[in-house]
Amino acid sequence: MYIDPMTKMNISLIAMGLMFVCNLLMIYARKMTNAFLRFLVKTFAFLMLLAIFVMILIVIFV
Repeated sequence: MYIDPMTKMNISLIAMGLMFVCNLLMIYARKMTNAFLRFLVKTFAFLMLLAIFVMILIVIFV
């Protein structure tokens, strides 16, 4: 499967933006007092990181 370079660039830019959002979510979760909400926010950020990992693999190997 071939992906043109412009689409790869857009995927990589989206991945970088999502990494920034994950970083902000982790910082915000550390300041939360409710343990359950902190767990939910950290879990959501981790799942976003898994999606980012797939995006990076697509950009590199496809």
